[in-house]
Amino acid sequence: MEFLLPDELIGSIIDHLDVPSLLRCMQVCKLFYSIISESTHLIYKIELFASHKEDNEHSSMETVNRLNLLREYNRKWDDLEWTSSGSIPIPMTDDNCWELSGGILAQVIHGNTLSLVQLPCKLKDIPERRWSVPFDFRIHDFTLDNSQDLIVLLELVETFPPNVSCKIHLRTLSGEQHPHAAGTQITYTSTSLHATLSFMIQICGNRVAQEFVRITSYAFMTEDLILATIIRSDSEPALQILRASAHVDPIRSLEEIPCVCELQLPKVQGEVEWFLIRSEPTPTWKPPTDSGVPFYASRKDCIFSVLIRAFVGDMERNTVLFLPLSTLLLEVERSHDVPRRNVPWDAWGPDGTRIFSVKPSETWICYTYGMKFVQHVPWNNGYAVQVYDLNPYAARKHVKTTVDSLLPWKHLAEESQPSSRCGSFDEQVITRLPGRVATIILEHSNDDWDAAMIGEDHIVIVQPDSARYTYMAM
Repeated sequence: MEFLLPDELIGSIIDHLDVPSLLRCMQVCKLFYSIISESTHLIYKIELFASHKEDNEHSSMETVNRLNLLREYNRKWDDLEWTSSGSIPIPMTDDNCWELSGGILAQVIHGNTLSLVQLPCKLKDIPERRWSVPFDFRIHDFTLDNSQDLIVLLELVETFPPNVSCKIHLRTLSGEQHPHAAGTQITYTSTSLHATLSFMIQICGNRVAQEFVRITSYAFMTEDLILATIIRSDSEPALQILRASAHVDPIRSLEEIPCVCELQLPKVQGEVEWFLIRSEPTPTWKPPTDSGVPFYASRKDCIFSVLIRAFVGDMERNTVLFLPLSTLLLEVERSHDVPRRNVPWDAWGPDGTRIFSVKPSETWICYTYGMKFVQHVPWNNGYAVQVYDLNPYAARKHVKTTVDSLLPWKHLAEESQPSSRCGSFDEQVITRLPGRVATIILEHSNDDWDAAMIGEDHIVIVQPDSARYTYMAM
């Protein structure tokens, strides 16, 4: 095959392809293979895709250095090799109000003050930083988005149904009024007789979602799509994908948002007690522009963990469903010309999800980040941390292929079949989403470890009896 175009121009044209097309293009001829394989920019693009990472356009680092750093970063995750560790005290107060977001661990102390710690990452040149921010009201709950220098804080005004009322404050991470906020605060009153004093708050771009927590929960899929739980009866849970238009009343309940499709789940044995969706980071999160990090977790795909807890008599049954954003968006695409499409479990679930009979913490719920999930488990009279990685590209490599392999990762079984005796579902459910799992044996594992949390660059172990968090950083 003969081309009249110079290699540089061919490379510029090829650069407009997405990565799957780019990989297919490498198989067309030796010239294309040579142009792509010898381009640092295109190889970096391919390795970002395989790592589920996005390039940070605000970084000043040269491409060759970004590529080398990405490879070293992936190697350390593959080997579970930590560059640093440390501890952070847990405030001995009754507030029990905290957040782990964007590499920042924040906690309420003394009722009206936030204590914040930016967790370090030597590979990305992120230093540890600690500071506190006082407010002139008592903080009932909060969340933060450091990419927008934003903290959303809830102050309770009226705490007795049917008029449970709160003020929503929009502040910067240093405590000032946020410059993009239209007013100093938003006052919201719930008229539901069943409203509780627990909340779920999420930030997605210029949207702030708050729900009085009941048996349902939600998570943003994109800026305009929301994944929400629903219970048709005590034993028939489902997931709804809702479309939130930008041209509507800014304060709406989930029930008022149009439903794109409803995804049925297998029938649950007993009565559902807890139904929780978790996914981090949110779809619009990016590192702060002044952070200088070269890459970050991609939201083009990520996993949502859906915890289903049910009781059969006095027996507690727990199941976690992992489903990628790509699985959900495929069902959205299939629903474009069918209003409120109802999808049976067998039509979407077995090949697009993975189910395990595990029990994440109810309190320390930051156990899902990007394509990874972490849980704290008993291990040989002590404790260990298990990390699940549902990135399909990572699942094809860096796993044990022999018994004597030193690699910490191993393939998930081709199919998982949680027993109905320990899981939440009424029958054996087969799922096949590929992935890998690794076990980290904790030092001093006989200590009182309570839970594990995960961020992009960290695993955080919670030790409430020792009044500390212990973090391990890349």
